Amino acid sequence: MKKRRLSLVAAISLCAIFLPKKASAQGADLERIVVRKTLSSTPSHGVTTAVLSQEEIEKLPANTPEDLLTYLGADLQSRGPYGVKSDISLNGSTFQQVLVLVNGARVNDAQTAHHDLDLFFNLEDVERVEIIPASASVLYGPDGIGGAINFILKKPVEERSFLSFSGGDRGTSEQKGRIAYGLGAFRNSFSAGNAQSRGWRYDTDFRTDTFFHSSRWEKDGASLFFDAGYNEKAFGAYDFYTPGRGLPSKEWVNTKFFDVRGVLEAAGGLRFEPRVNFRRHHDKFMLDITRPDFYLNNHRTDSFLAGGSVSYSPQEEWRLALGADWGYENITSNNLGKHRREHWDVYIDPSWRMTPSSSLHLTLRLDDYSTFGTEATGGLTWKYLFENESEWYVTAGRTIRVPTFTELYYSDPTTDGNEDLKAEKAYNIESGWTVSPTKTTRVTLSAFLRREMDTIDFTKLSASDAKFMARNISRALAGGMNFYGRWEPGGRFAADLRYAYVSKKIDDDGLLYKYGLNYLDHLVVLGVDMTLAFGIRNRTEVVFKKKPARRGWTLINDRLSWSPKRDWEVFCQVDNLFNAEYQEIEGIPEPGRIAKFGVKYSW
Repeated sequence: MKKRRLSLVAAISLCAIFLPKKASAQGADLERIVVRKTLSSTPSHGVTTAVLSQEEIEKLPANTPEDLLTYLGADLQSRGPYGVKSDISLNGSTFQQVLVLVNGARVNDAQTAHHDLDLFFNLEDVERVEIIPASASVLYGPDGIGGAINFILKKPVEERSFLSFSGGDRGTSEQKGRIAYGLGAFRNSFSAGNAQSRGWRYDTDFRTDTFFHSSRWEKDGASLFFDAGYNEKAFGAYDFYTPGRGLPSKEWVNTKFFDVRGVLEAAGGLRFEPRVNFRRHHDKFMLDITRPDFYLNNHRTDSFLAGGSVSYSPQEEWRLALGADWGYENITSNNLGKHRREHWDVYIDPSWRMTPSSSLHLTLRLDDYSTFGTEATGGLTWKYLFENESEWYVTAGRTIRVPTFTELYYSDPTTDGNEDLKAEKAYNIESGWTVSPTKTTRVTLSAFLRREMDTIDFTKLSASDAKFMARNISRALAGGMNFYGRWEPGGRFAADLRYAYVSKKIDDDGLLYKYGLNYLDHLVVLGVDMTLAFGIRNRTEVVFKKKPARRGWTLINDRLSWSPKRDWEVFCQVDNLFNAEYQEIEGIPEPGRIAKFGVKYSW
């Protein structure tokens, strides 16, 4: 562990020593440019139900990229801090039914959605995060039954470089850095981060290391982008997957990812966008560290995708895009065995500006899996822009999700997979409205309804069954709403409020569920930003969650920072300020109060 920490610090320090002059000359004296979402009826634009901008991200008491999702109204079901292990639910979905994207590239894990948020970049690499409605997510492929989350990363050499060090109770420490530099015709950035703790109770210690590199090249209507990342975690996993069994477990995971994409623009509105990406995930899990040979799993999962799209937009009134991809997923596991499935897809994505204020966007898609056959999906979105720049949208469509390798082939002392599973299907409709009733206020309100068929969950037919088995449930109906409001009266104060409500009914025929009821009834996130004297800023948040048949809980988080000079920031952050006891996943206690103090230097 010490050797890894030294190598991390050495990597950051070498970058800081040899590259700052070049980076500084290109960007240190420039004012920061913040990209905000703008309302538009341009037919090539899709819809988002929630967006976090770079400016908003910098104020939040977040430690990792996945921590941002709660502020978007998503249900982050964590098993520990600092991104150790988390699941995600959107609009009452299961944790398997969310499509996770990075710069529009799929990163869902084919083994199990428990690994979807094993992200390979650092918090400071994120420019913004957006939630895409389920019907609009079909452009990116299956899995978005509850919707999609898209992490959009910063472009190289658009940010100042920095080093940050912090430490706190329970032996918590964190070191992070990011360097932006030019190299010939390429613009580049590199970030590294390390976090570790001895844990908040027995068998909850952890260590994480993350490295991310990004390059871009642009010339005369042609662009080339390359991203590569690596993340490694080792953590105590006491009852993480077997709540109530009292099993001290251990898990080691690492994720490797690269994405190469290009853009070539020709005269007459013709645009070609090829793309290739690859993700490899290793997972080693020991069920009982007191008996290492009792139950030990080793999995390696690969996902590859190559393809692209061609679009034609000779005028602003309409645009036509055609795309196709081919890829594969395979797993090598001592428990699940060796399996491989190939898939291809084709899609058509036209859009029209019907009037100066309204647009229509259609996606029709065909996905074929070597193990599940062919499925058709699609989505239709209508948007209207009012004169006061408020926006109204309606989107509807059909989505699918194919089973993971765990759902198909897994076996342990409490759980069995099922090779006869069918793909999940769902029909979604959603409508939303964004308006600014005053110059200082912004409000977004949306509502959704979803009918699911063949939903997959691990269930028992009766309490006497020895194991949970993966089964297709007949039907489920989910509906709800999402609200977001922000008030910025100017001066030294601002406040925002987010509320999410979900109602879900499952036609379960008396089945007993392992995961089925772990979604949010209610979520409230209230945030207050204050700018005080002498460069002091404070962000306080109140988070309330309530799940079916369980009591709700409230957390208060706070981040206080002081910038005595432009290049320096001293900060204090406290998560769970009042040490509340709660369980995101029933049977797995969450950590109590965690405080850290740190310093950040930028140039």
